[in-house]
Amino acid sequence: MDLEIFNKCQDSIDRDSEIRESSTSTCARSSQSFLRHTPRRHPHEIPTFAARTTKLFQFQKEAIQNLASLASQHPFYKYNALWSRTLQNAAFAVLFRDWLVNEGNAYIANYGGSSKHEERDEPTETSKENDDVRSEVGQLTGLDRVCETLGVKPGLDDENTFHLTLEEYLQATISLINELSRLALNSVIMTENSNYSTPARINHFIKQLQAGFLMLNLKNDALRSRVDSIKYDVKKVEEVIYDLSLRGLIRK
Repeated sequence: MDLEIFNKCQDSIDRDSEIRESSTSTCARSSQSFLRHTPRRHPHEIPTFAARTTKLFQFQKEAIQNLASLASQHPFYKYNALWSRTLQNAAFAVLFRDWLVNEGNAYIANYGGSSKHEERDEPTETSKENDDVRSEVGQLTGLDRVCETLGVKPGLDDENTFHLTLEEYLQATISLINELSRLALNSVIMTENSNYSTPARINHFIKQLQAGFLMLNLKNDALRSRVDSIKYDVKKVEEVIYDLSLRGLIRK
């Protein structure tokens, strides 16, 4: 019996393993760096903090570009499953960073730079260091903007070109909804300077996203399952809003 076929199989396994390790490990670590360093602080501190994460996102961009260079040597969908989750996490980090900065800027505009809920006569100007976060308050950062931040191209007709697929972007958006539902509760139970305005903004934001997802006619796949789970995040935030309204901490 000729066992040479197993030697060829081993060579193929080793090559696939090398591609997997070199293409995803560094990028995966950098894509979550921002989330691990996100402070559990008041919204007015977020824009300044986010400005200090520029290097982290630049490192992430370089890692993804290295991944793109390596992946471009092979058919796109042959190894796409190896890095798809990594790109989803990276896109999610961009979406979450932009939302946090916008929320912080909105808070500063309403209450000034103070951590207390004190209205000011004039809005406080935010740092120019955050000019790279251009998405409007209450708006979801678009696919093109996310791709620009990550240094990749959006979905293209040429399937062999390395890109962020629309499905990966939608998966990242659902991850954002998941994270915001947790933030709604965490922003209330902070040990100092609890924030009651953020849950209301999150409630409005994720309900808009839910309405958008319900407009899609999706197949019965992983994306459809995650879209169906959004209702649980919406319910979780609604419970926070209901409790705050009962306590008279926010207006109904």
